[in-house]
Amino acid sequence: MLRTLFIALLGAVAYGSVSAEAGEQKFSLSGRIEGLRKGDTLRFEHVLLPTWATEPAFDLVVRKPGVFDYRGTQEHDQYYVMTYFPKEGKAKACGLSGKPIIVTGGDRIGMTGTADEIYYCALSGGIYDDPMLAESLRIEDSIGRIRGSYRRQVDEALQRKDTAASREWLQKFNLFYQDNQNNPGLARGRAAWKAYEKANPQGTLYLLVERISSISYKPLAESKAVYETFSPELKESYYGRLYAEEMAAMERLEIGQPAPDFSVVTTGGDSVTRDDCRGCYLLIYHWGMCPGSIYLDGQVRDLHDRYKDKGLKVMGLTESIATIRKVYEGLPEDRKTPLAGTEDIRPVLEKMLAHDWTEVELETDHPDNKSIMKAYNFSGWPFFILIGPDGTIRARGFSEAFFEAREILGKELNLDETGGVKSAE
Repeated sequence: MLRTLFIALLGAVAYGSVSAEAGEQKFSLSGRIEGLRKGDTLRFEHVLLPTWATEPAFDLVVRKPGVFDYRGTQEHDQYYVMTYFPKEGKAKACGLSGKPIIVTGGDRIGMTGTADEIYYCALSGGIYDDPMLAESLRIEDSIGRIRGSYRRQVDEALQRKDTAASREWLQKFNLFYQDNQNNPGLARGRAAWKAYEKANPQGTLYLLVERISSISYKPLAESKAVYETFSPELKESYYGRLYAEEMAAMERLEIGQPAPDFSVVTTGGDSVTRDDCRGCYLLIYHWGMCPGSIYLDGQVRDLHDRYKDKGLKVMGLTESIATIRKVYEGLPEDRKTPLAGTEDIRPVLEKMLAHDWTEVELETDHPDNKSIMKAYNFSGWPFFILIGPDGTIRARGFSEAFFEAREILGKELNLDETGGVKSAE
């Protein structure tokens, strides 16, 4: 059983959830981070795969400027994310919300860098002593620092009340990973990652952890093929067993399987169940203020308008419409606000707020609204599930599932992809 301890450590005080039960793994974390000040906090949380939710692990409160040291235990190999909280002021903005770290039993993980760019600090020890992984992460962090500097330029421009500059830097930040021509580091990063994969045909813990979340949206046969390449040691590890469990759970969501039951309460207060949608096509659309939704939302609306009188229902799921409306109402009307995928986000949000279909908010007092996320294992935005008139899953996944759904509807409702009636053959 986990318990909270107060532990005095060399250079730091740790407040954490650790256990003294026999058989647990011991590990240590230490760092030399230029710019850390006495009283700053480094918060470590467990990353719960495949959902990416987090739960508290332990806090480090720095007692000596620039250094920290922590010794603890864990029940098994763990995936952590570290967040920096200065005692005074706020951490400088960057392109990341935390520093991910994988720790195994006996590891002595070292961290070196600066407080201003702490989420790009270099890691050593444990799996990070692999030179090919270290090189891949070095390139990734180097690229990330550049993108993070764009994010800081946004804040600095806003402080100067230079809205034109802030929009320009925000656009650069949002489109950073799409600019292959002016960002040669992206090609170097992909090459280094592929070299690391090729050098480890039986997998590594890092590769295993990276692939767990993809099980929820990739074809199950692909996930099984990857699993078969893992070494026996990886398969028997904590994350290897988790990988196998996730594959088993995904079997019930394969194409052709009966769609799980659900019962949700719409924004209009009506209850909707899976049985209410039998006999028609149901497209479940998980959307939000992400580039993918911004890009596809108009196409989803067109699909709905084309087929709504021919047997198609659309049910939109989003976390909070009130939050999106607040963002929309706070945008200027006299100038454009660019975001990845559009030159002006305001008219896009206006149309999103006027969806002509059943809408369901997930952040409500209705627990069933959230349970549908677990039942169908939604993995992000935009995510689509097409259920056929017979109640079976016909398409499932990110953007590619939308295009599959559009093709299925075009064929089975006797319409071509552009909406024209097919001629008789």
